[in-house]
Amino acid sequence: MELKQIGPKTFCIENDTNIGIHFTDDGRMYLIDTGSKGDGEKIDEILSREGWVPSCIINTHTHIDHIGGNEFLMRKYGIPAYCTDYDMAFAHYSELEAAYMNGGYPAEKLRTIFAHPGMIGFRSLEKETPDGIDWTYLPGHSFGMIGIRTSDDIWFLGDSYLSRSFLKQYTFGFIYNVEAYIDTLKKLKEFKGALFVPSHGIIETDIVPTLEQNLRSVTEMCGMICETCREYRGQDEILQQMYERLRMHARPAQHALLSSTVKSYLTYLQDRNKLECRFVDNIMKWRTQE
Repeated sequence: MELKQIGPKTFCIENDTNIGIHFTDDGRMYLIDTGSKGDGEKIDEILSREGWVPSCIINTHTHIDHIGGNEFLMRKYGIPAYCTDYDMAFAHYSELEAAYMNGGYPAEKLRTIFAHPGMIGFRSLEKETPDGIDWTYLPGHSFGMIGIRTSDDIWFLGDSYLSRSFLKQYTFGFIYNVEAYIDTLKKLKEFKGALFVPSHGIIETDIVPTLEQNLRSVTEMCGMICETCREYRGQDEILQQMYERLRMHARPAQHALLSSTVKSYLTYLQDRNKLECRFVDNIMKWRTQE
């Protein structure tokens, strides 16, 4: 973890998940996301070294790699965390994230990987927004994800897009709703700000080229699935083809993420009559519409 000042009143702890620190005009300090499990203690080392005491945590969304340090920091400092009402359900109930990614009750390994801390003091951003920041909905990657703008005009944008370095390595990211994800990318192109901070990757002054690359990536994923479905294919066959095309090796957590994302793409393409769906020998299969 490395602490960098990126604005007159804003800092970023560069990490696998970037963590924001913002000071209000009256001296309060907000944390924006807290990384993965175990990161709370590392964040606290930086805060203690600088002599800073947080007033609250604001989470862009409640996936486990964004709220992993919440419990430690909330308990140590007696502070609340804020998220949207939609995402609060996932913050409060340990198994929900693993269940919706898995498409059913998850195995113990997934329950452990995606376990959430439970009802430890989350508050609704819709009902109570901390002074000194603005926020807006950025759905697609999760149900109720938001972007946060600080008073010195820096945007923390969660997983609303993938950085160029991430796209080079992974080609795609987890998407819950493809249509909403595309709309969010288009919305972001209109944003004005001094800096734009993604949760994963590098900070940029101009994200339009990166957003264009994300839009191309979505188009390429749609094309890849349509090409795979030139003949009727079941979900497991489609997933196998995607693993091979993306040169990925299946692991439990990765499989949950990819299979859920592919289902979202299948829904998006089927709703636009790009794919047709039928049962073949009692197996649901998809084929590209001619």
